Amino acid sequence: MQRKPTTPRSRQRRPAGLALELPPDRAFVLHLDARAQPPRRVTGRVEHVTSGRVTHVTSLRELLAFFAQVLRQQSTGESPSGRSDEREQS
Repeated sequence: MQRKPTTPRSRQRRPAGLALELPPDRAFVLHLDARAQPPRRVTGRVEHVTSGRVTHVTSLRELLAFFAQVLRQQSTGESPSGRSDEREQS
């Protein structure tokens, strides 16, 4: 029995003719806790690849807030606070 070649998911969801632009300064690594159950329970650690900024998240809202904060600071030229854990206390 022969297997059909599979198309990676990243290619399946792209509109035809639209090439992705994936600059490294917009890359993040998300390490989920073994008990995480996205999207309901997002618990883990996220790191911005080029700056090394790290935070621990306990919700999808915190994860998205970290993405937005890092990307906003890059676009405006702001410097991060210098703390090793950027997580805001709520």
